[in-house]
Amino acid sequence: MPMSSTSRYGLEPAPGGLVLLQDLVNTRPVPSYGVRDLLDGEADVVRWWRDSVGSWASRRGTEAPEPVADAAGRRGLLRLRDRVDALLAGDRDALGEVRVSVRGLRAEPGGTGLAWLTGALVLSAMEADDLGRLKTCRNRFCPCAFYDRSRNNSRVWHDVHTCGNAANLRASRARRAAAASPRS
Repeated sequence: MPMSSTSRYGLEPAPGGLVLLQDLVNTRPVPSYGVRDLLDGEADVVRWWRDSVGSWASRRGTEAPEPVADAAGRRGLLRLRDRVDALLAGDRDALGEVRVSVRGLRAEPGGTGLAWLTGALVLSAMEADDLGRLKTCRNRFCPCAFYDRSRNNSRVWHDVHTCGNAANLRASRARRAAAASPRS
């Protein structure tokens, strides 16, 4: 697979179809880390679609439709990214209704463009028995999606050295400030 939006965070991709959900979320910008939006323009949308969506479709033995990269298509893709965020936050209905087609005993996304991609995302989520391990970093400044490979599924930061340390430092400073302030 070509350079994915997930690999720019130094993360391993999620297993199976979950990588498509993870990769869509990880197109988000993180200005505080100098990370740009990978869906910023038409060329970016086409590149991401061909790399990530094309790779997902190829692994399933199917073809992805052409991306809808015009302004309306891009806005729809950004809304879909927000809906995947909601899915990872626990809203199991975030992706709404989708079209799928069944060939033999195999389900495939239905429709074209964003409808097809929504179907692909829903199929990926449905086929994964470990969707709960795909999480968004708890650092409010970092919307990175990561796959929790810890034994007890307890990770909350995509990287404990960057996001975890920053959060722990803020909490420690808040505790010290609270302890140092005079009480009434």
